[in-house]
Amino acid sequence: MAQRKLLLGPPGCGKTHQLLQKVKTALESGVPPDRIGFVSFSRKAVQEARDRAAEAFGLTERDLPYFKTLHAMGFHLLGLQSSDVMSQADWQELGRELGLDINGVDDRSAKDGLILPVSYGGDAYISILERARMRCVSLQQEFSEASNYSLSFSMLERTASALEIYKSTFGKLSFVDMIDLAVTNGNAPYLDLLIIDEAQDLTPLQWKLANVMAERATEVVIAGDDDQAIHRWAGVDVRLFMECSTNIEILKQSYRLPISVHRLSQGLVRRISNRFDKAFLPTTREGRVDQLMSPHNLDLSRGSFTIMTRTNSFVREWAEMLRYNGYMFEMYGNSSVPRKLAEAVDAWRRLQAGGALYLGEVKALYTAMPKLGDGAGLTRGATKLLAALDPERAYSYEMLSENCGLIAPKDRGPLSTLRVGNDMSAYIEALERRGEYILDKPRIKVSTMHAMKGGEDENIVVDTSSTKGCVFSPFQDDEHRTFYVGVTRAKSSLTIINSSKKYRYMI
Repeated sequence: MAQRKLLLGPPGCGKTHQLLQKVKTALESGVPPDRIGFVSFSRKAVQEARDRAAEAFGLTERDLPYFKTLHAMGFHLLGLQSSDVMSQADWQELGRELGLDINGVDDRSAKDGLILPVSYGGDAYISILERARMRCVSLQQEFSEASNYSLSFSMLERTASALEIYKSTFGKLSFVDMIDLAVTNGNAPYLDLLIIDEAQDLTPLQWKLANVMAERATEVVIAGDDDQAIHRWAGVDVRLFMECSTNIEILKQSYRLPISVHRLSQGLVRRISNRFDKAFLPTTREGRVDQLMSPHNLDLSRGSFTIMTRTNSFVREWAEMLRYNGYMFEMYGNSSVPRKLAEAVDAWRRLQAGGALYLGEVKALYTAMPKLGDGAGLTRGATKLLAALDPERAYSYEMLSENCGLIAPKDRGPLSTLRVGNDMSAYIEALERRGEYILDKPRIKVSTMHAMKGGEDENIVVDTSSTKGCVFSPFQDDEHRTFYVGVTRAKSSLTIINSSKKYRYMI
């Protein structure tokens, strides 16, 4: 078996750069790119590594077939097609057979290698079934530890049996099957270099697949940071990461954290009871750390900000406050003004100003315009008239009104023309009074700390609001790690909002 190196990368220490340097060294020594593997539970980590490797070394995605998430690796090794995998329709059909409301594992979570705990409905049973397998524990243990008293163990067993029969009958596999079967039946590739990134957040089953691949690799680099292991709730056991190798290298220079943020973060990280001690240096910038007693004292008037909270419910609270105060923001990757609406508003304004639109822009505008009732902007069947237009030409208001069924008055404002609701209209008007351009990428993001892991921003805001379950959790290292991840996203300034809520984390 190859010698394994454990590469510990504290926040902003250039872990991905170091890993790509290892890829570069391998390529320069004559290793073909299809003999290099880069795996992780995280799509974000794999996509960043693949994109950077392709750009740096003049490669294509096809040249790097083993840069994959672990579940995608299982899918590949088993030679599966999309039709082989349980779809939402399959889960719903299983639910009908059982008399349960089942939609299956959330697609975003599955692609990120996480099985989210679900507290109600048929999906709660599916979550326990899949999580037990990811953790490599019995159904009884997972059921007991879930402590969900609304569920029945007999129904859990019935669901497990029905799921296996359904999969066998229709030749389907679940998300966990992709990894489980790849461990026992997959034909792992022979690799000269295998990199396992973000390994602190692998579940026991994911570790099994990583180990199967490592057995056929000449060189193995396992990278991560135990201080940033924040997915225990998804079945992760950080001890597997900490015990995977005694050959340890620690990156010692952060290229992100200013001195003041580094100082605060080190006081925070020392609260973690079970960790590797990692001394690393900050940048030479002093930076800034502020503590505020209320979010209303926060100045968001200029600059790039990411606001982070402990749970999604607090994310939604911040979103409402930002909307009320007329700030444009991004949440869950989406702008607070839907992109299609912003494009339609912009297109109408260009027509009003005497400009012209190309066919694709016209189609998008027509899709957004009301076609029936008072204030309709188009005649019946107007969209079908666009099929005869030349895609190479640009079309003015006059051309569209004469030939393509556009009847909205040219002097009518875009919000009225598009029949935008009162709340969204008031919000867009407030944004524009503030000088925001609704087609711009929002400069303010609001996110949970879990979703922001691996990211960074010039200005970070950490809300210390928490929940009773978190404050009284027996796993307080989880809380310390989560808020450590939050504060260490800052490149320039960090603002701590000292929550006045009943439950909060003390920084």
